[in-house]
Amino acid sequence: MGRTVRQLQKGQGLVEYALLLVLMAVIAILALNISGVSTSDLFNQIKTGIEGEDDSCKPLAEAGDEWESSKDKFWHGGIEQQQDGYKVCPLCGGLLPGFSDSDYQLDLSGVTVKNTNATWNGYGITFRAENGANGLNGYMFEVEKVNKNNPTRIYFSKWVNGVQIKPYIKMYYLPSDIDWNNPPDMSVKVEGNTFTAYMNGQQVLQGSDKTYTEGGAGVFSNAGTELSFSDFLINPLNCPEVK
Repeated sequence: MGRTVRQLQKGQGLVEYALLLVLMAVIAILALNISGVSTSDLFNQIKTGIEGEDDSCKPLAEAGDEWESSKDKFWHGGIEQQQDGYKVCPLCGGLLPGFSDSDYQLDLSGVTVKNTNATWNGYGITFRAENGANGLNGYMFEVEKVNKNNPTRIYFSKWVNGVQIKPYIKMYYLPSDIDWNNPPDMSVKVEGNTFTAYMNGQQVLQGSDKTYTEGGAGVFSNAGTELSFSDFLINPLNCPEVK
C-alpha cells in the first residue's frame, strides 16, 4: 500500500512538472509575439542553424560591376553599371564573366527602353553563349520591333561567329496584353534542347535546338535601343520555379 502511494505521488509530480513546462512555453510564445518576433521565423532560424543553410536556391551567377564585353564585327560595346542598375548602349552587350553551364534559368528585371532610332528597336537575353575569336556564338531570346508599321516580334535565334542565323529557331508576336513601352520582367528556362521564355511569369514562346550544349549568359541591345535594367540573375532550374 505504501509503495502504491509513493508511485502515485511520483506520477503526480511528473504531471505537475509537465504542466509547468507547458505554462513556461506559453508565456515565452506570448512574450515573443508581444515583442513582434515571429515564432515560425524563429523556428526556421533554429532549423537552419542545426541543418545548415540551404544553398540550392542561391543564384549561380548575378550581375555585378564586371561584364565580358562583346566586341566584334556586329557588337561594339559592353554593359555599363549605373547607380540604380545597368545601361546597354545600342548594339552593345556582354556576358557574365566566369560562368558556363548547360541547364539554368535566366531572370532579367527592371527593364526600361529608350529608342534612339525609329527602326530596329529591341533587346535580348543570350544563353549557352561565348565570345569566340570570330564573334558571338550561342542562342538569344529577342524582343524586336523593326519599325512602327510592324508588330513587335519575339523569337529564339542562333548566333555563329557573330552572325545571326536564319530562319529563326522559333518566332511569334508579342502577346497583345504585354505593353512594349512598359517592358515586363523576362525569364528563360534552358533545359536540354528546349528553351522556354516567360514575360511577367506568362509563357510566351518555346523552341528547341541542339547546336550548343553549354555556355554563358548575358544581355544585349538592338541597334535602335538603349536598354536599362535593374538586375540579371542566373538561377538553378529547380529554384525559383517560373509559373
